Amino acid sequence: MFADFNTMVEELGGIETMKNDFVSNVSHEIRNPLAAIKNYATMMRDMDMDKAQREECVRTIISASERLNALVTNILKLNKLESQTIVSQAVDYDLTRQLTDEILTLDDLFTEKNIDLGCDLEDRAMVHADLGITTLIWSNILGNALKYTESGGHVSFTQRSHGNMVSVEISDDGCDMTPDEAAHMFDKFYQGDTSHAAQGNGLGMAMVKRAVDLSRGFIDVTSTKGQGATIIVRLPAAQ
Repeated sequence: MFADFNTMVEELGGIETMKNDFVSNVSHEIRNPLAAIKNYATMMRDMDMDKAQREECVRTIISASERLNALVTNILKLNKLESQTIVSQAVDYDLTRQLTDEILTLDDLFTEKNIDLGCDLEDRAMVHADLGITTLIWSNILGNALKYTESGGHVSFTQRSHGNMVSVEISDDGCDMTPDEAAHMFDKFYQGDTSHAAQGNGLGMAMVKRAVDLSRGFIDVTSTKGQGATIIVRLPAAQ
């Protein structure tokens, strides 16, 4: 009985620590863009600037406000996902078509960055999941591949059916990950590659993990030095 009580106390302490860390991280992520907005707005008010300088300040303010908006949006999305315990909108649908639509949505951006995008998809692959939740999975993973893969790089999509599961592998030759970085990839606010920190807020992959869990699926990440990373998502096949 005492052992159970001590275990409960430890678990509650861990939850409280995670909550405090989350609040601390949110505060940090909010302060940075707010500070940029305040500083550049003050400069525009107090300094004599030519048109080019003012336009640069405006661009910085807009960028900071967009980052702040993205942070709030992702916090709300993650909160909604974490409050869910079941997926009420799960249906049978063609995953191949969904992946094709998502890839086409970002195709111009990959072309603009000169990234080769390879796809090896089955003609049809039926899964049982929530379309809205799984769309979040692919948009975040594709967005990361676009962000971390350098110009001239390669991103590949491979989808296969395996019995009662359908797997999707997304590989890129962008940033390598150490085993420690891979282990923390799905933690809230974790950003292994700080050189791209300004482009994100570290919530995307936490949302992906929660979305996969809600879909009764599995997700894993592997990385080989000099060869980028591969994310593997497995979703339940339609019965």
